[in-house]
Amino acid sequence: MKKDFDKIPLGPDHPIEKKIKWAKRIYSEYSHHLLQDKTICALLEKYRQSIEENWQVMADTGVVKECTSCALQDGGSCCGSGIENKFDVVNLLINLLMGVELPSQPWDPTGCWFLGEKGCLITARHVICVNFICKRLYDALDSQSIHRVQAAMQKETENAFLLEEYLKVWLAKNG
Repeated sequence: MKKDFDKIPLGPDHPIEKKIKWAKRIYSEYSHHLLQDKTICALLEKYRQSIEENWQVMADTGVVKECTSCALQDGGSCCGSGIENKFDVVNLLINLLMGVELPSQPWDPTGCWFLGEKGCLITARHVICVNFICKRLYDALDSQSIHRVQAAMQKETENAFLLEEYLKVWLAKNG
């Protein structure tokens, strides 16, 4: 793969299907080596824990309830079609490393590729998905809850960044 490593589709100008294909190809060729790397395993675990902590904070503060209500009653807007284009191959690869099965098509063609009947189908979300707090949430939550959510979001996105950057370096050296 090293000879065509420069062909990996980077950025939002590539269709999600192509990025998923590349992530699966890298996973197929390198997952065994990636999952034996102690640093990657430690970063994956730290990231997974911060994701779980963020979801717990969002549940505790009412974010999950409010977002579910918005999606079911008002049609939601944050998980709309096109959000998936923000994802890159490395983020998709992380999901594969976390045991996520990437969908081959969207459940709802008017929504994000990764939106399922009961919410997001992936574990490692894009930073935009993690950090988004709409006006409805700001109005529904008290300032202490907002600060708790933002702190949990920051921890998750920092751990995502550390893992993504390490993987990029690893792939550049080994891919």
